[in-house]
Amino acid sequence: MGERIKRSAGAGMPYAIELYFDAASESRLYSLWDEFARFGESSMRNVESRPHVSLAVAGAVDLTATCDLLNQFGRSTKAFPMSLRSLGFFIFRGRIAYLAPKVTPELLALHERFFIEFSFVASGIWRYYEPAVWVPHCTVSVGLLPQNLASAFEACETFGLPLECHMVEIGLSESRFDPVKQLHTAPLIA
Repeated sequence: MGERIKRSAGAGMPYAIELYFDAASESRLYSLWDEFARFGESSMRNVESRPHVSLAVAGAVDLTATCDLLNQFGRSTKAFPMSLRSLGFFIFRGRIAYLAPKVTPELLALHERFFIEFSFVASGIWRYYEPAVWVPHCTVSVGLLPQNLASAFEACETFGLPLECHMVEIGLSESRFDPVKQLHTAPLIA
């Protein structure tokens, strides 16, 4: 096996597998991130991330095997539509605001298929990403303060949901939020 990269549990967010949007949708989502930053929230732009939907987060990965897995997944998976339909919140992990996609049987099957393969090349996979628990989402803000909920709703109303987009790429990032480091990406079949 290849190089195993480890990060202790207390060192921040470890490694994430992320699905990325088409360029036009990514641009629109950047504009929403900027709007959330306007009313004082932690900007996702500050961490140099890209708008995405995470498939898994793990404490350690075999880098070579994970890159091989992403390349194989990209070669065997067609780019697919996703409809971001609503604003949601995770209250238990830093008041995270996110856009939620319409959950389809195809999306759940894709996630489960990937998760099974990923479990062979990673350790310390966060339970929130297990197939029976996963809540697909695209984070738009971390640390949303209660007094800014109305601004969040207004920003999403102005933005206009649903956002019809396509998932076109899969990637591995080191997610330490200071900034995010992109380690590998692979295109999905056009």
